[in-house]
Amino acid sequence: MSLDTKYRPVDYDDVLGQETWIRILRRFVATGTQFRQSYLFAGPFGSGKTTLGRILARALLCDAPTPAGDPCNACPSCRSMIETENSIDFTEVDAATNSGKAEINRIKEELQYSTFSGRRRIYLFDESHQLSKDALDAMLKPLEENVPGTQDKRLVCIFCTTEPEKMRATILSRCAAAFVIQPVLPAIIAKRLEMICQKEGIGYEFDALVTLAEVTECHIRDAIKAIEGVSMLGDVTKENAGQYLKLDLNTAYLDVLENIGTDLAAAMRAVRSILERTSPVAAYEKLADVALLAYQTSLGAVKPYSFWDFSRLDGVGRRHGMSLLGFVNRFASRPGRPTAAMLMCDVGHLHHAGGNLDAGVVIVREPTAPAAVPFVPAAPAENVPVTEGVKKTNPSVDTQSSRGNVEPSPSAVPAGRGGGVHVDRRAVQHKTAAKKSQAATAGTLTPEEFGRLLAVRLLELGEANGAGLSRRFDLDHCGAEPTRGGQG
Repeated sequence: MSLDTKYRPVDYDDVLGQETWIRILRRFVATGTQFRQSYLFAGPFGSGKTTLGRILARALLCDAPTPAGDPCNACPSCRSMIETENSIDFTEVDAATNSGKAEINRIKEELQYSTFSGRRRIYLFDESHQLSKDALDAMLKPLEENVPGTQDKRLVCIFCTTEPEKMRATILSRCAAAFVIQPVLPAIIAKRLEMICQKEGIGYEFDALVTLAEVTECHIRDAIKAIEGVSMLGDVTKENAGQYLKLDLNTAYLDVLENIGTDLAAAMRAVRSILERTSPVAAYEKLADVALLAYQTSLGAVKPYSFWDFSRLDGVGRRHGMSLLGFVNRFASRPGRPTAAMLMCDVGHLHHAGGNLDAGVVIVREPTAPAAVPFVPAAPAENVPVTEGVKKTNPSVDTQSSRGNVEPSPSAVPAGRGGGVHVDRRAVQHKTAAKKSQAATAGTLTPEEFGRLLAVRLLELGEANGAGLSRRFDLDHCGAEPTRGGQG
């Protein structure tokens, strides 16, 4: 049997650091109001929420609970739950694998049996945030209904979750106020580890036990598992603990952050040494954590754990300053499937750009062709007579044609017409879209040119409406004289 299972708390008194919640849970049982609501335990993994839920379930189903609200641990119900972690009246459901509506329907059928037999049943849902929407909907009515003639609920559940924010509000409203597991100080956890080492005959250094509690971020189950792992190397000393938990990699993470911006080659070597012993995913996460820790340390906002080199952390924070926030953002926004090359690229980018996330790589290229000459519209013609040979202006010509964007073919301009211009609609060739765009963004039109264009457009609209009129334009004054039949 693993040590974390062997030394799992059996009574409330064995649970570390949750005195306030334990006092409230005992009162529910002592006052006889334990079946009037369901219960929710929230906290990080390995913190003891499921253990508290099991002790509460045992107290709820106990045949003779103590006046203080503890289970007696002697009745058949208590003995069955202690020895097998289950009983005829208690069911523990792993919501990660049994999250569907079918499981809840089975529970509802069992409730019908419980109603006829008079026995109460308790259900504990571990990782309850993974219950499906249909499953939660099926639970709402039983959680709300009372047993006839009492204030007790038909269905009483114990929900244990690491992500309470994913629980539906309609479920939370049917539970007592959430019991949020409070973090326990490393020194208190080290005391529990010391007791385990003494009972198991494992040699230890108390400072090493504190280090184990700190490295596991005060997750009690993980700290007990670490005891078991380090003991495979011998006594639980700081040296063996550092080797088993890879604490020497902390130096390499600091090497990366220290050399970014000063010595890229040294930073790359440190990254390679990290990737030889851990995955790119773990390296990204740890670099983000260390960068944030260095920033907070330099501000005096946190006190780093004992296994960190405080002077180096503080030095990194003071040298990079707010740029470390850019480091954290970069490492925390790792690709979905990071590789060693991606991490190298990110470190190189931070070296050149610092914490400026908007900085990019600038590539300078020699121009391969001369820049295009901007189009400048020609000045309007002055005193250009219109001869009798001028035909009506082609209405299909784009209005920009008068600015030089549309050119008639050479054959469309007959010779010997004096100052007149003949535009044949069949010979009009439109320029490319790029040239049109260039002309559209050219200089501002003069009043005379604007008037000319307006007159052409009005003519187009008139012919489109079937007016059947042709006009003779005075190029100087944009005047128009309508004639019938198109005769000039």
